[in-house]
Amino acid sequence: MTVRDIEKYRRRHPAPALRIPSGCRVCAVIPCYNENACIGETLSSLKIAAGRAPFSTSVLLVVNFPRGEDPAESSKLLKRLESGEFGFENLLFLYAPDLEGGVGAARKLGMDSFLQNLPCEAVPDALLFSLDADTTVEPDYFAETAEFLAGNKAGGVTIGYRHRTGETPEQEAAIRRYEAYLDRYVDRLEECGSPYAFHSVGSAFAVRGEAYIRCGGMKVRRAGEDFYFLQELAKTAGVARLPKVLVYPSPRLSCRTPFGTGRAVRELMEGKFLPEISDAAFARLRLLLAALSEDALDCDAPALPEDAFLQKERFFAVWPGVRRNTPPGRRLRAFHVWFDGLKTLRFLHFCDA
Repeated sequence: MTVRDIEKYRRRHPAPALRIPSGCRVCAVIPCYNENACIGETLSSLKIAAGRAPFSTSVLLVVNFPRGEDPAESSKLLKRLESGEFGFENLLFLYAPDLEGGVGAARKLGMDSFLQNLPCEAVPDALLFSLDADTTVEPDYFAETAEFLAGNKAGGVTIGYRHRTGETPEQEAAIRRYEAYLDRYVDRLEECGSPYAFHSVGSAFAVRGEAYIRCGGMKVRRAGEDFYFLQELAKTAGVARLPKVLVYPSPRLSCRTPFGTGRAVRELMEGKFLPEISDAAFARLRLLLAALSEDALDCDAPALPEDAFLQKERFFAVWPGVRRNTPPGRRLRAFHVWFDGLKTLRFLHFCDA
């Protein structure tokens, strides 16, 4: 990555100034919207993890609230941060009142700001951690993640997580059912050979600075920003999976977003069911992915299974152009860029329709 690439991204995504500690190239970015009750525990765990890391580490809180919301809680947290209450040496914060775009906008603001204020030569090897304000971490969170990624060519890594114990037996049962549901989906994608077999959890991933810029930065969405960001990261730089549990999100109920953990746990506790995908749908996905090869894709109308789905998604209309613009040896990768994580999910639902 060149200085020109970095400066081009910075021009397109301007961000506020930050005073980053000298020599610090690692940062955990945490959106904070009405998080006074839990941020102290999160920061305590991060302080220990930062002390165990063999490099300088900072934490950046993006204190925000959407337009029309009461700013009282955010103002209270801002005062606590300004007073130095948390005793965290490299604790940075941004105040973002009336922020539109949900948690995705807050993550992007924090990540862009950290990279914007680093020296250009430090950006490619910088490491951004994505975390939530109600999430604690293991003491080796920074050290183990950085070591794992250093030994891997991928641009980012998903980190093993386990939600903390629910406040009631019903909540505990619901969060474990939801975790098992997510695990089954990822495990079955892996069995099928999908390159998108990884968890998309906003509080449990890290990304290199260079890879962050190459994939266009964090996505601004009210929900699912982690899914769309990691999908783009998988296409451009690759996503590795660190299975060791280093992150402990909260199992709390929430309806802030149209989908996600908080809403799923609430619905499970209300007796609702999660939309399981059938064995037959995964079997069809396995057959489709097994039929792929450089040779099979080296024509304008590849003979592939699941013709009806591919027709519906206009694959045969777009593939000739993709093939012409993709050198031999890279067409299998080009197919997986087209048949991404979202299309994979749509395919599975198509099979079950």
